[in-house]
Amino acid sequence: MRSIGVGCLLALLTLAALPQGLTGQARDVRGPVVRGLAFDGNKSIDDNILAISIATSVSTFFARSALVRWIGIGERRYFDEVEFQRDVLRILALYRQSGFADAMVDTVVRRFDDAVKVRFVITEGEPIRLAAFTVRGHEDIIATPELMSTFPLRVDDPFNRVLMLASADTVRLRLANRGYPFAEVFRNFDVDLESRTGTIEFEVDPGPKTTVERVEIGGLRDVDEQVVRRSVSVEPGKLFRLRDLYQSQLDLYRTDLFNYVSVSLVDTARSQSAPDSLVTVRIRLAEGPRQRLRLGAGYGTIDCFRTLGSWTLLDFLGNGRSVQLRGQASQIGAGTPLDAGFQRSVCGALVDEDTSRLKLNYNLTATWHEPYVFSRTTSASLTLYGERYTEYRAYLREAVGGEVSVTNHPYPRLPVTLSYGLSYGSTRADPAALCTFLNVCRSEDTRVFTEDRLRATLSLSAVRDVRNSVLNPTGGSWLGSEIRWASPVIGSDSLVRFAKGTLEFSVYGRTGRQSVLSLRAKIGRILPSTLGTGAQDLRFVPPEERFYAGGASTVRGYGQNELGPKVRVLDIIVRTEDRNGQAVQVEDSVIRTSPIGGNELILLNVEYRVPLAAFSNRLAAAVFVDAGRVADRTSEVARGSGLRITPGIGMRLASPLGPIRLDVAFNPYPVDKTLLYKKEGSDLVLVTEAYQPTRSFLGRWRLHFSVGQPF
Repeated sequence: MRSIGVGCLLALLTLAALPQGLTGQARDVRGPVVRGLAFDGNKSIDDNILAISIATSVSTFFARSALVRWIGIGERRYFDEVEFQRDVLRILALYRQSGFADAMVDTVVRRFDDAVKVRFVITEGEPIRLAAFTVRGHEDIIATPELMSTFPLRVDDPFNRVLMLASADTVRLRLANRGYPFAEVFRNFDVDLESRTGTIEFEVDPGPKTTVERVEIGGLRDVDEQVVRRSVSVEPGKLFRLRDLYQSQLDLYRTDLFNYVSVSLVDTARSQSAPDSLVTVRIRLAEGPRQRLRLGAGYGTIDCFRTLGSWTLLDFLGNGRSVQLRGQASQIGAGTPLDAGFQRSVCGALVDEDTSRLKLNYNLTATWHEPYVFSRTTSASLTLYGERYTEYRAYLREAVGGEVSVTNHPYPRLPVTLSYGLSYGSTRADPAALCTFLNVCRSEDTRVFTEDRLRATLSLSAVRDVRNSVLNPTGGSWLGSEIRWASPVIGSDSLVRFAKGTLEFSVYGRTGRQSVLSLRAKIGRILPSTLGTGAQDLRFVPPEERFYAGGASTVRGYGQNELGPKVRVLDIIVRTEDRNGQAVQVEDSVIRTSPIGGNELILLNVEYRVPLAAFSNRLAAAVFVDAGRVADRTSEVARGSGLRITPGIGMRLASPLGPIRLDVAFNPYPVDKTLLYKKEGSDLVLVTEAYQPTRSFLGRWRLHFSVGQPF
């Protein structure tokens, strides 16, 4: 027999679905302030779901906490006796839907002068379990085990009627993606209260198998219709699949040509005249502006003041192609020719940078993009650029060049890109790095490694991005891999040849209603080629291709690029002091640290973020553990240390540009031992092979301030 009459159930559901706004507007009663809301005894339904299903809600932190409510800020939420009684029925209705027919709800209200604290005490009882789930009528289209494996409701689960409806929707969706958009699912269920079991039967009428007869396009003004047809995966004569509509909508938005895109099925009723049916798909569009100008400015600990701008021409000369001019600059005010001395004040992190590399960084880029090459899933682009780029404490790269790339989408969310890049320029690293790796310590001998050279690279990369957000992901995953090869065979200089591979994977998931757990793993390896120099064979990797780690987005217990092989140099700096009106030359000895990178990389990160409800979820706390290792197997003296693990905590403040991030990490390890050189004239002389500075307790803490999640 049925445990609950249909009429009674509908009445409860109707009462539970009454909007809080409607009931609250009928009586503007200002009762006592709700300063506490709790649920006890609920094991099957968590507090968050119960809280959003009732009308009574707790005041915000600043309106309920005794420490700060005297300030008078925060939202006060008032206690309504009538709505409170209805909340009991709302909770009961929710439990009835979830399969708990014997659930009971009691309440405890603690009253104060102008406030109340409310607690709902729930006795769930034994649930009614689903004993059998039968589906018929689909067997010729999709196998039953395959279909039922995607149901949110399974045998032996509590008999949840909402999940039963969701299972019926799953049947319709799976059939719509196999050419049956008009499938109907007839539901029958029965509940036996004595045995506390329930059964469900789905009778599926798949309807006719459908094919796309035509695609109607409307709303175009300047964009050619052929551009739209090449961008969508819905084509006349092709079997209808619902997912093609969603993918076509996404692909049209990705062209950046439209502000509004709608892709829908025109036919709303199925045809019984033939076993197969023809349908029409309608695409409605609203074109966006053809030109886009973007400007931005900011500040970073390492970049100092920075600015960027871009100008994009969309549908340039038709066919959906685009042209973009982009420029950016950093270290403004801290490097020549715009040196304002900021490295000694607001950009203090740059005071330790080698003065020969402390220059204005810039990048000027022009890109031509062809969205259609050979097929709708293949695009190509040509990029020309000029740049000056500084890797903090490691090297300075100045070059001009270009790159041509072809991207193919074998699957909707898996672009694969083949690129060929050619550049002409120089890289200036610390001479001590060459002295360490190549035993080249005379200045006249190191010049050969800093001359302008051709660098040609061939790369193959693939990315699978299924995150739910680029700026602040809370679900999904990201997988990326790249292989790069440089060789004289493809036009590279004889000193610039290597093979490099990286693989990175990140995954994100909610552990509660708002809390997020994220993990990342990244590995990389470089295989250097042997350089024959006559006297000896050297294995050399250009500094700009080596792996570096440490900093706000890798291992936060270390400063920027501090993890891994490094070298130290004792410099003698001569400065002028005013002593009693006379200029006196004073010599200071300074030990400068230069990261030299490695050819092996291991990076592991775990971070747990919890929103702080007192701040309307705009502020979140984070706990993280970072682990990493950068090593070099071609040098006995610069192999690097073992795996380093650094824990920390942080805060995240939501902003339109992404989370503003403040992290503090602890480094429990002693400072790495390194080679120490000193300058004698223009040459380097080894002082010791095991120089190890001391580190204070405060020096073990690293503070990072940045924008955007670390991964």
